[in-house]
Amino acid sequence: MTAWFDHYLKGDGSTGTGPAFRVTRTGGVDSTDGTALLRGASAGAYPGLRDHPRAIALTGREQHVANPAGASPPGVSALPGLGGSGGLSRLSALGVGVSLDFPGQYARFDSAPLTRDLRITGSPTATVHVTSTTDDAVLFGKVYDVGPGGTRQVLPSQLVAPLRITGAKAGKDVTVTLPAIDHEVRKGHRLRLVLASTDLGYASPAAPATYTVSLRSDLSVPTAPALSTAAAPLPAWVWWLPPAGALGALALLLTGRRPTTAPAPDPALADVPLQITDLSKRYARSTDRYAVRELSFRVEKGQVLGLLGPNGAGKTTTLRMLMGLIGPDDGEIRVFGHAVRPGAPVLSRVGAFVEGAGFLPHLSGRENLELYWRATGRPPEDARLDEALEIAGLGDALARAVRTYSQGMRQRLAIAQAMLGLPDLLILDEPTNGLDPPQIREMREVMIRYAAAGRTVIVSSHLLAEVEQSCTHLVVMDRGRLVQAGPVREIVGSGDTLLVGTGTPVDEPVVEKVTALPGVASAVRTEDGLLIRLEPGGTAEELVVELVRLEVPVASVGPHRRLEDAFLTLIGGAP
Repeated sequence: MTAWFDHYLKGDGSTGTGPAFRVTRTGGVDSTDGTALLRGASAGAYPGLRDHPRAIALTGREQHVANPAGASPPGVSALPGLGGSGGLSRLSALGVGVSLDFPGQYARFDSAPLTRDLRITGSPTATVHVTSTTDDAVLFGKVYDVGPGGTRQVLPSQLVAPLRITGAKAGKDVTVTLPAIDHEVRKGHRLRLVLASTDLGYASPAAPATYTVSLRSDLSVPTAPALSTAAAPLPAWVWWLPPAGALGALALLLTGRRPTTAPAPDPALADVPLQITDLSKRYARSTDRYAVRELSFRVEKGQVLGLLGPNGAGKTTTLRMLMGLIGPDDGEIRVFGHAVRPGAPVLSRVGAFVEGAGFLPHLSGRENLELYWRATGRPPEDARLDEALEIAGLGDALARAVRTYSQGMRQRLAIAQAMLGLPDLLILDEPTNGLDPPQIREMREVMIRYAAAGRTVIVSSHLLAEVEQSCTHLVVMDRGRLVQAGPVREIVGSGDTLLVGTGTPVDEPVVEKVTALPGVASAVRTEDGLLIRLEPGGTAEELVVELVRLEVPVASVGPHRRLEDAFLTLIGGAP
């Protein structure tokens, strides 16, 4: 602009003012910040008005356009802060735009699909006939670029031309000069001339009116084929990025951890549902504390294994590694002899339920399960839906919408989802959470029935009484380490107090003789037997032999402590 002032105001003829005609065009999007890239196109003159106009035939019947009272709702040609000269107007060259015309408030006239590309450079014009129920008519003209099929229309540069037509009550021919644009319309697209009664960016007459609009001429489109677009300079990163990428790749090859292939399956463990060996996991920023450390245990077919431990014991981390969600730092997990890795095929034999499973509330239970299985991409017949539902025992509730389910029914539906495909290894994290006593009992029966068919269940729970009744084996963890593993009866029975059932009360002299036995610290008579506390080193087997020698009618022998007592003793709590 300063050069133009120097040339024409100061009279400095030696100052150049650039090309006679120049437009700015959008040449793609900057990948770094999403802004439109601009390029200049120039020519020695602008020939668009006289030498190179192109007539585009439009079709459309006579149409009635209503201006609603208060001019509301208004049509939208641009959004404040996004339209006009902003980024959205530039992106319209790339097929991005925002516009809205309300039915009954505009007339439209369409062209046939273009047979070749068309670059519009200048102001298109068309002649229309307008009749109004009022003396003056106010219309807003615009030309749309309409994609194939009419599904998408773009308003070039988000521009609209307001028209005030006086004396329109008697009817009047009007030449509509549309906004000057520089826009390329692709082959197969259509041009659409729209005359609307309202626009968000302008004040329209508040009084209601009706306009009748008909077409009088084709759409005259100016072009400027002599314009040449300057080549866009390559950004600096084009030059430095390839060598930088090569250097980065070389650094990764030299310093990075080489990918390792998955270990071969172990045939000796082909029938073992789970074998965990020296498993360790330490999270970032916790170099001195392990979530799981040197954990090893084995699970056999038909077992219901309870994974116990206080908060922070590493149970959840272990289950995540078992399901392939996170990888261990050391050690390995093998499921049926195959090493577990994220996405390992053997995980298809594992079903898992994590607390808080979500369902679509408006669908029935059966529809939710069928939708979930379809998402896995596996054949419908592999779901074995009816068998899983029979084990879960949902009954007629499957036909109801999930939003009508109680908490217990939702939990059982989640269990059924985990059992789809009848996986050989089922992992349940807090399956009885939020259930009432009858529902807890039903859940216990579900787990027992599932394992009875030769499958394996691993359950993590804080309800020790339920674990004692439903699990056959236990793994007790504390501070990431294994404390004890084995059958429930052995862990619970490892206390020093035994309850000996005799069926009938025992005489006091017999109680005194039992107390005097080696390895017995004390003996107390109960209603139907004896409560005997052993000394360190004393065993139940030796006690039974001595009781038989004393002719005590031994009907049963069992531990006299609960799992809770054993658990607290193992983790160092008060028994």
